Amino acid sequence: MTGENNWFETDKGQALAAKGVASCAPWLWPLCGHNALVLQACAQGLPLPELQCAPVYQLQRAHRRFYGDLIAEDTRLPLANECMALVLAAFVMETAGDPEALIAECERVLVPEGHFALLTLNPFAPARLTGIWTDMRLATATAWSAKLREAGLDLIRHERLGKARPPALRSVNFLLLRKRKAALTPLRKNAAAVALAR
Repeated sequence: MTGENNWFETDKGQALAAKGVASCAPWLWPLCGHNALVLQACAQGLPLPELQCAPVYQLQRAHRRFYGDLIAEDTRLPLANECMALVLAAFVMETAGDPEALIAECERVLVPEGHFALLTLNPFAPARLTGIWTDMRLATATAWSAKLREAGLDLIRHERLGKARPPALRSVNFLLLRKRKAALTPLRKNAAAVALAR
């Protein structure tokens, strides 16, 4: 199913994805800025929580591409560098042909200190034992966090969404990350420059 979205188009897939997106609303609402990009797992789209970033561009995965406000591949989003205050990736890494490339693209389009929100299936959830997530790229929150850190995104929140006990068995992981801002290095004035300034 890698690169496809069959399970997310089922009633159960739609219900889980919609519930996950709705559950992360309290952590997305405080984020403000110009432009948000929402990547969704299925062609039907998902109801979005209210966002304070505007406008919101939506792309839905259908087979190995994204469609919606733009047409895009995992490896290239047709957007300028540093143009988004928020990117919400809802269950798209599981079906990405190249998740590392998609992560790199999401980081590229974020403004410095912009936010990246990731919803992913939890490989420890009991649902995995039923075989319904076969052939999807599943990874733990720790593994996704490490990949995202390598791409320049720092974790600021991790929540397990759902009602299962213990929480480690809940179906969905929510990660909220911030793009690292490149610090400006102050230049030292040498003696000649100081003398000229006098």
